[in-house]
Amino acid sequence: SRAHHRSPATTSTPAMPSSYAAAAASSSRKPAPFTTATATTRKPAPLPAPAPPPSNPSHVSDSDPSSYSSSGEETDLSACDPATASVLSTYLSVAGNGADLSKVGIFLNSAARRRSPPCLICLDPIRPSDPVWSCSASCFALLHLPCIQSWAHQSASAAPAPTWGCPKCRVAYPKSQTPTSYHCFCSKTEDPPADPWILPHSCGDVCGRRLNSNPDSGCEHTCLLLCHPGPCPPCPAVVPNARCFCGAHREPRRCAHQRYSCKGKCNKRLSCELHRCPVDCHDGPCPPCAVRGNHRCECGETMVERLCSERVFQCKRECSGMLECGKHKCERGCHGGKCGECPLRGQRTCPCGKKDYPRLECDVEAATCGSTCEKVLGCGRHKCPERCHRGPCDVTCRLVIKKSCRCGVLKKELPCHQDLTCERKCQRLRACGRHACKRRCCVGDCPPCAEVHLFLSPFMILAHFKFQALKRSMLVDL
Repeated sequence: SRAHHRSPATTSTPAMPSSYAAAAASSSRKPAPFTTATATTRKPAPLPAPAPPPSNPSHVSDSDPSSYSSSGEETDLSACDPATASVLSTYLSVAGNGADLSKVGIFLNSAARRRSPPCLICLDPIRPSDPVWSCSASCFALLHLPCIQSWAHQSASAAPAPTWGCPKCRVAYPKSQTPTSYHCFCSKTEDPPADPWILPHSCGDVCGRRLNSNPDSGCEHTCLLLCHPGPCPPCPAVVPNARCFCGAHREPRRCAHQRYSCKGKCNKRLSCELHRCPVDCHDGPCPPCAVRGNHRCECGETMVERLCSERVFQCKRECSGMLECGKHKCERGCHGGKCGECPLRGQRTCPCGKKDYPRLECDVEAATCGSTCEKVLGCGRHKCPERCHRGPCDVTCRLVIKKSCRCGVLKKELPCHQDLTCERKCQRLRACGRHACKRRCCVGDCPPCAEVHLFLSPFMILAHFKFQALKRSMLVDL
């Protein structure tokens, strides 16, 4: 008899969450059919509360995913949507509830709600089934793949350098990085299928991208989120003994913030090797030493009050010290150390440089060799015809050659340093097209026309005649 009071057992499949059902309805890919449970003992789960509207609707933009979520939505990402919670589950298990997810949360909230932001190039909405490209350098904007390919080809062909820029952030990409295929956000899967159970354009696997590409950061960890849009969050790993910039303090810190300042004095030895850095614990090299004092120049004759970082300087007086030969004085300026050997001692040559004298004292002049000098003269075309001589060669080239005038009509033999001009007047027309140049021996670069004429358009001439006729008629009436 109890069997008659029991409700008949019914077979049913697990119910799909309401947020996933809404995502499946908006997706172009149809999910598998399902039936809801008819058991009377279970109460249906309450629907999640709708997201509150933006605090400032006037600043909401369809082309910017950052305007889709307000500051209140970024604080608790795991409670706003199950799809977002599934992406963040692995990361939150390591980082805890106090993780900084403000940047990536904007993109996750937008993707989880299946909003269709417009493409910044064609302004058409981006659907979950459309092939897309994401700017991975700066702004992480989502664009249609055919649109960004056309944009890249046109930009690279128009620009002088083979580069193209993101339409939103203008970050330059080389032509070799023009997108050729559709990949997921983490770039591990090509042509990811549109699945209503995961975020659009995502492969559903762990992201795995390196969290900090800077080699000096010390972070070698990878992203723990599932394949997601936008930037990766800060590294949640804990470094037990993170040193500050000056190295005097150690404490456990997050890997993303392991480089920090202890607020104490740096106290590192400066480049002068005499004083220590008085600035608070800081990143990068220490500033130059600012301690003032009296310092001597390199030769030691002048003492001036200067900064310690500028203590090495040269005065304006000449050295005038004796060289090692003891016969000549040093002609260098202020310098430190010994004056050195005499440059006239040792192997030398004759004035024209053709004959060597290997062993010659510094106070003995090298003899001339007697051959032709053959050094290039000031004209740059001929060589010195004199015999080997001391001192500079003659500046004026007196070699007689056959020269032509500037316009090319007259030819005559003259010394190389003289110019040849003729008396012929140029008959070319100037830029006005009416007057000749008439310059003597013109090269061809005729100057602008110097004649001044008043050129009137036909309309101005007709108006002038009408005005004169009207003036005459007025005089007749008077």
